[in-house]
Amino acid sequence: MVKTGGSLFIALTLVVMLMPLLPPCIIFIRKVWCTAVMNVLRILCLFIFLQHLATTLLFPSTPFIPIAAQLIEFTLVVYLFKLMITHRQAKEAMNMLMVSVVSVVITIYAIKGLAAWPNIIPVVQALILVTLAMIILLQRIGNRNIVLLYEPVFWIAGGVISYFGMVLFMEIIASSGTGLSQQIQQEKDLVLLGTDMIRFAFFAIAAYVVPVKES
Repeated sequence: MVKTGGSLFIALTLVVMLMPLLPPCIIFIRKVWCTAVMNVLRILCLFIFLQHLATTLLFPSTPFIPIAAQLIEFTLVVYLFKLMITHRQAKEAMNMLMVSVVSVVITIYAIKGLAAWPNIIPVVQALILVTLAMIILLQRIGNRNIVLLYEPVFWIAGGVISYFGMVLFMEIIASSGTGLSQQIQQEKDLVLLGTDMIRFAFFAIAAYVVPVKES
């Protein structure tokens, strides 16, 4: 078994912290069409970079920041998926879903404190995002007039499924046991870091396949 040392974890953490900058850089360098989807993707990536910067370097011991950032990230991803939906009723349903989940989570934290349901809330959010991503993919697969590999939506949804699907899997595995040893917890964190790199690699491909502006 590969030894999960501190140096490997630190190296992966730094890479994951910088990778969210890759899609916005590709969008800027290639001068692609900045559609609503690409604009929100760029905002999402920049926000996650600031989130990593704050939780890793600036305020590593502040519990409020990762909790608030997790909720904001969830809201941005749901809004991103809303832009990909073509049906008006589905858009309205996603608005209600987004407002309902955010309101319920804020209410829970306000009543029970920031330590309330530390495993359940991430699982519910990950499950919602994976489900929405799969719906988006099924919607695109049903359209025979497009080539999925050249569709940014395909890569964005794939990135969300790869990361939040792993978050969902790891949280379920963790909750099924009586407790996690330090080594298992480190291995879990390494797996999530690796999956996060895959997510932003997919987002980078999404930025790369967007058509370039005509001069």
